[in-house]
Amino acid sequence: MCGGVYYTYNGQDIRVYFSNPRAMLPVRAKGGEIQLLSWGRRSEQTGRLPRGGWARLDSIYSGRWERWFPVPVKIPLYGKGY
Repeated sequence: MCGGVYYTYNGQDIRVYFSNPRAMLPVRAKGGEIQLLSWGRRSEQTGRLPRGGWARLDSIYSGRWERWFPVPVKIPLYGKGY
């Protein structure tokens, strides 16, 4: 798993790491527009979603995420991550 990603948003090249509490990821909506959304949930953040910044694909397929009603999205990233 990568701890950081690279993307372009509004003409700016952005490199962000999950460890940054303000980390945002670009998410492509059904209409094609890109929205920046918070990347995961940290220990100090309130909320009902599990803590962390990623989910293993096998855990999604096995149903472990069903109680949070996951929705597939496109995240337009470039490169391999780091």
